[in-house]
Amino acid sequence: MFPLPSSGNSNTVPAIDSRTPWISENTPRTRLLQPDDEKTMAPLRKSESEDFKRYTSYTESKDEEFSRKIKIAWAIAIIVVIICAGIVAGLLTWALLREEATLPPAPPAILPPQEVSFGVGNSAVLSIGGAKPMKLRLRSPVSTKNHMAELTLGVSFDGGLRSYANCSNPGPAKVCYDVWTNENDNFTLAFEHKTYENAKGFECSTVTWTGTLDSEVTDCIELGQGKWYGGGLLFEQRWPMELRKNMGPFVSGDILQDRTEYGSVLEPYWISTDGVALWVDYDAKSQPLHTSFNSTGDGKLCLKSSYLHAPYVRAQQKSLQIKYTVCVGKNVQHVHKSILGNVSPLPWPRPTGIPSQGMFRWPIWSTWVSYKTSIDEPKLIEFIDRIHNLGFGASNIEIDDGYQLKYGDFSFNLTKFPDPSIPIEHAHRYGYNVTVWVYPFINHDSSAMNEGLLMLNRSFVLREDGRIPAMTWWWQGHLAALVDFTNPEAARWYLSRLEQFRDRYNITSFKQDGGEAGWTPNYRKFHEDAVNPDYYGKAYINAVCAEENKAMVSSLEFRIGLHTQHQPIFVRMLDKDSVEGYDNGLRTMIPSALTFGILGYPFVLPDMIGGNAYRNVSEGDFASGLLESQFPSEKLFLRWLAATVFMPSIQFSIPPWIYSGTATSDALKLMNLRAKHVDLFVQLAIDSTRTGYPIVRPMWWIDGDWEAGWNIDDQFLVGDDLMVAPLLDPESSSRSVQIPPGRWRNELDQKDYTGPALVHNFHVRDDQVLHFFRQK
Repeated sequence: MFPLPSSGNSNTVPAIDSRTPWISENTPRTRLLQPDDEKTMAPLRKSESEDFKRYTSYTESKDEEFSRKIKIAWAIAIIVVIICAGIVAGLLTWALLREEATLPPAPPAILPPQEVSFGVGNSAVLSIGGAKPMKLRLRSPVSTKNHMAELTLGVSFDGGLRSYANCSNPGPAKVCYDVWTNENDNFTLAFEHKTYENAKGFECSTVTWTGTLDSEVTDCIELGQGKWYGGGLLFEQRWPMELRKNMGPFVSGDILQDRTEYGSVLEPYWISTDGVALWVDYDAKSQPLHTSFNSTGDGKLCLKSSYLHAPYVRAQQKSLQIKYTVCVGKNVQHVHKSILGNVSPLPWPRPTGIPSQGMFRWPIWSTWVSYKTSIDEPKLIEFIDRIHNLGFGASNIEIDDGYQLKYGDFSFNLTKFPDPSIPIEHAHRYGYNVTVWVYPFINHDSSAMNEGLLMLNRSFVLREDGRIPAMTWWWQGHLAALVDFTNPEAARWYLSRLEQFRDRYNITSFKQDGGEAGWTPNYRKFHEDAVNPDYYGKAYINAVCAEENKAMVSSLEFRIGLHTQHQPIFVRMLDKDSVEGYDNGLRTMIPSALTFGILGYPFVLPDMIGGNAYRNVSEGDFASGLLESQFPSEKLFLRWLAATVFMPSIQFSIPPWIYSGTATSDALKLMNLRAKHVDLFVQLAIDSTRTGYPIVRPMWWIDGDWEAGWNIDDQFLVGDDLMVAPLLDPESSSRSVQIPPGRWRNELDQKDYTGPALVHNFHVRDDQVLHFFRQK
């Protein structure tokens, strides 16, 4: 510190602030005011000068220099060692924590075996623990036949359970366990059981498994002695099911390409005459569901959830999950109606509206079977004229395959159709709509392919790397891209092309083909991540049926149904073969329609009358159409027509006039019979938006305890009061009929019959359909 002068000294530092501002080049700064007394400053200056000389003249010895460097080196070494030790310790800690995090939770002490009961009168019992498999048993408290749903849980756990414990966070479930298997897999198993005040004797249990992504879980329900219905469409459609199907992915396919797989309409819902129903919470976006049915005759329906097998791919899922519900009721009718009337949420959405009433009232006429790909402008005009002149009428004239030059380009081949507007306007003059066959495939040699590629991977389903389209094949192309309907931009592109096509030629709507999972490659990448390839078909339907397309939606038809029951459209059966039997022939028509109905699709469009004659013609003959010798027999044609007269919609392609004049007359009489009941079809369609009930109903709909009704596959109900028993055998003119409980009037002879009873020898002409009305 500076020595302070005495207070009496006249040279004392002025009594002002010791810091005052000064300005240099507009920058504010401060400086310390120094004492200016020479006597005061002289000693200080001398001391500073001596210190400076002493410090600046000092020279460090070699020993001191060496010692200083050694100290610095040691200090640096210690610092480096400390840093390295910290890094190693951090890495070891991270590795230990990571290993600990990947290990399954340590199992608790094994709990003793136990049974948990719930429901009315302990109608549901869960058994867990011990050496026996986990079991769930449900019995309706009002069942008169002691039927029971019995499930075995965790069938896939080869080593069984190691231990289990009550869940730490059970959520809404009444019963919840953390389960450890002998394979070191850890699952959460949760149960909920519900009873319903408005449905006495109807109860449901919901089972939810949650596990790691690389695990699998399988549960099985015993088929018992009951008859089963549901699942989806099959090549050999039976009612009830007569199926042996090994474990495999529950995805849609084209049964004309692979007869062993499920077809184009499927829903994981099954019901039994034991009063048992089972359905899986279906999410086509994330559900890796596999099923088996009576595999090797084991008497079980099994459900498996697994990401480990094609065609499923992992998306954004963080865990494996399967959730399903088992319900029991008095009988098959009671449990099915109770589900539709009481369960929330429903297994599937109800229809939000109905298709065009014209498609109920008048037949669709397609060019496909008669002309195959040989259709052209003159043939189409002649076809329309014959329909009109013979008095058949039409809702839609459907221009099928063969009109285009390249598959993927929505335009007419101007060599075959010099002026497409002429036949289209010709149909409009008769009051007929015109629809055109389209599809989601874009062949590699089409103009649309180049247009889509210019959208820089925003139009097509891509390969896994997301760089190029994932090419597939289909029945009209060996190298094609798929429009990616999970991408809104791609959907808009596709629909804008349809709209331009529609506007240019005054087309009413479209016959949408394809969409099954079987046409999507396993190495796919959708714009919107999805585990299940059936999400593609669901997106396809929902995009085309969007609100902004409502002008064409009411006259649309699709051939796929993938949890899309809410759409107000007709869903058609996949092409049938022109044979009488169960090998995708006439005998599968009624079983297919019934299966549509119980899976939530009331607006069923039967395949073309007489079938597609695929077995009568080679693919090379498609370009020339069918010869007379290649059409199905006249008797088979008329039996087919009789089988579909009382179905919600009807479609011709083989024209009646290629047969005898009698056949044309018979066909017209059958169509006039249909016209008398169309109002009933429309009313039942409207009712289905409220109830979810099918229009075409199984015979057990009258009485679920009527055992004879469980096996009937050649009769059906329209609503509750009209029973139809068409003659299907082309070589016969009579048939037997199972009369349901109650009193029924035969509309052919006006006689009443009381059931249940089997009545033989009803004679039926070719221009008649045996049908009965219930008498109240």
